[in-house]
Amino acid sequence: MKIYIIGPGKVGKTLYNCLIKKYSDIILIGKNIDISNYRFDGIIIITTPDDIIEKIWNKLKNNNLENVLAIGHCSGVLDSSFIQSVPHFSMHPNFPFNSEKKCEEIQNIVWGIEGNEKGLEYAKKLVTDLKGKYIIIPQNKKIQYHLAAVILSNFSYALAKLSMDLYKDMNLNNIEHLIDLAIYSLNNIKKVGLKEALTGPVARNDIKTIQKEKKIFKSYFNDENIYDFFIDTLYRIKEET
Repeated sequence: MKIYIIGPGKVGKTLYNCLIKKYSDIILIGKNIDISNYRFDGIIIITTPDDIIEKIWNKLKNNNLENVLAIGHCSGVLDSSFIQSVPHFSMHPNFPFNSEKKCEEIQNIVWGIEGNEKGLEYAKKLVTDLKGKYIIIPQNKKIQYHLAAVILSNFSYALAKLSMDLYKDMNLNNIEHLIDLAIYSLNNIKKVGLKEALTGPVARNDIKTIQKEKKIFKSYFNDENIYDFFIDTLYRIKEET
């Protein structure tokens, strides 16, 4: 089975280096190659930025695609329903690709996949070939799926920045132990769930501490609504039955 990977970025190069161990006939296509009249067969995986994916498809659909088995992409937000006339899928890695990764680094990661029936078969096979795991996402829920990942992963950078700002005001520059604290908390959630893992002033119903810290939060970050939102969310966790 031949595989074409369009987009030699971090994800594209990683997929190329890992899948070539399974499939010897893999072609990595960069922006300097005109795909308008390219003769494709096998599977096409688009690994470009999200805002280019549909543009790539608009070029591909004018080609003869009768020998193409499936076309997929790796966006977390876009589904694959815009791809017509051929089996289609998307496979999004729940993994922070801040650089090109070694194959061992992406083993056992979870991929969010969706597509039509035949496309899903190819997506499952590719994830299996990468020694990964998958969850099947409803095609009309890709944005919610990706937002969930953004909240837990990307927003953690913003939370780290807020903690760093507080520490800098105390002439403290190292927050590694706070990162460890966050990791311990997340591991507790994995072990026992949100409610049983919850600690801190909300878990203790320490109203005075909550009020004092709210004033400090507002004085540093000029916004008490964010603080209230997080406190309310923690109380929702505490009160869940």
